[in-house]
Amino acid sequence: MVNVVQADSSRGDRLSAARAALKGVEERLSTTRLAWDAPTLPLAECLALALPEGLRRGQVVAVTGSTSLMFALAGEASRAGSWTAVIGMPHAGVVAAAGRGVDLTRLALIPHPGIHAAAVVASCVDGMDVVLLGSRLAMSDADRRRIAARAREGGSALIVTGPWPGAHAVLDVKEMHWDGPGAGDGRLRGREMTVAIQGRSRGSVRTVTLAMDVDPQGRGLSRRAVPPDGVATAGVGDAPARPAKGAA
Repeated sequence: MVNVVQADSSRGDRLSAARAALKGVEERLSTTRLAWDAPTLPLAECLALALPEGLRRGQVVAVTGSTSLMFALAGEASRAGSWTAVIGMPHAGVVAAAGRGVDLTRLALIPHPGIHAAAVVASCVDGMDVVLLGSRLAMSDADRRRIAARAREGGSALIVTGPWPGAHAVLDVKEMHWDGPGAGDGRLRGREMTVAIQGRSRGSVRTVTLAMDVDPQGRGLSRRAVPPDGVATAGVGDAPARPAKGAA
């Protein structure tokens, strides 16, 4: 009888320990879930000029004219722990991605998805926080609408090259200007990027100027802001002083 009691006691102790361990796991997962189920992914503060509401889960951001800007939009979330996929962008290099803050240990590169593009993108949208898409993927408008709906359901942010039906924001890079070199000497210290931004209300367009590749020692372009109806200027990260290979 004593042995039975001891066995029951031992079984009870094990059960209590298992419950306590399970509770600990649930608490940790809950904390992680609260952090990563937030509606907005981390975004570099200086890019708030381009996306005042942040990089929102389920959002489609269309970018024209700069792969660098696409990587910059994804960089802060990646640095904070998000997984990122780059699909159908064979000329986008890992050096350029790393220069914009993308963590290469949490990066999936699929340069040539071919005829399976829609299925590949859908799989990445289901499992990644941020998905970057090239402009020549073999997908119909119907495929794109289904992908956007899937991103809304799963909480992934899409950053796409070129036009996308129903995009929440369209960032069109109008002009880029490098700053720094003298008459044949000196080093590049910064780059200004002028971006026209349009939301879903097609009649509303605003323009911002972002300072890219600011010199880490602060010798790059100055940071200043002007009224909303004008052109705003802000710095974007401490990226390499010279343009990274593969960057737009």
